[in-house]
Amino acid sequence: MATLTLKEFADLFGIDPATMPKACVDLINKGTWGYSAYPTAERDQIILDFLRRIRDRHFSFVTDGDKKRWIEGWGENLKGFKDSGNVDALLPRYIRPNMPVRLYGDFVKTEDPYFEKHWYEVFREWMFLTYFKGFDHIFEFGCGSGFNVARLAEMYPKSTVHGLDWAEPSVEIVENLRTVKGLKTQGHHFDFFNPDYSLDIPPNSLVFTVGALEQTGTNNAKFLEFLMAKKPALVFHAEPTYDWYDPNNLVDHLAITAHDLRNFWRGYHENLNKLKEQGKVEILKTKRAYFGSLVLEGYSQTIWRPL
Repeated sequence: MATLTLKEFADLFGIDPATMPKACVDLINKGTWGYSAYPTAERDQIILDFLRRIRDRHFSFVTDGDKKRWIEGWGENLKGFKDSGNVDALLPRYIRPNMPVRLYGDFVKTEDPYFEKHWYEVFREWMFLTYFKGFDHIFEFGCGSGFNVARLAEMYPKSTVHGLDWAEPSVEIVENLRTVKGLKTQGHHFDFFNPDYSLDIPPNSLVFTVGALEQTGTNNAKFLEFLMAKKPALVFHAEPTYDWYDPNNLVDHLAITAHDLRNFWRGYHENLNKLKEQGKVEILKTKRAYFGSLVLEGYSQTIWRPL
């Protein structure tokens, strides 16, 4: 059985291992990171099941204006948080135990049933410690369960952390983080398909998304135009990025097919690169994740700022 070490984590994040924050090193050291290749028959079964889901269209689909599934999903997190008062109840329920994960272009079996959850916690801590310090305001668009908002508000109590989502339970979660937990958070309704230009993004603000823009399909230009108009100091996207899969790799090809079928995020990087050529943005980093869930790689980085 192979093991993800500090070196592999750094490679997946696109950094020098020597720059990994101590808090992340501590999380890595206490984690269980063993993984192995699937036996051929098991791997074939995973792929066959995936293909059957594609054939039978057993995936959720992105539809402009349809937020029923988000109200239901984040409503479950809201209820769990209200019942327990514990921010652990905000873990998104799409991060499930005992599932295959994607690693370096293949499916692997993991020793830890919550491998993706714990990997994401290391990634999130690195992301927040490396890029989010020193901003007066931090905006998460598509904040969903509030999982990230809660952690950021704990890490940076002097910053105002804004959680924005089009589903009412998400906004209520963020508001409850302030009224119940005493964190410096604000909840806002926001629709990627119809951005609210009355929203104030003050100077020295950071904007980020994690697995939220995937839902905008090809209709994401409006949000990019909104960001260009509001000019945050920094924008960080951790998203599944269609353009970076290898169509000649079978596991990547499955993700491409799922993106196509579900009408997931496409075209954003093409538009961002056009803005770069026009001298309107600076792209600071792009990095494919090479890590993800059964269906896709959800953590590829795009870091940029308007000029």
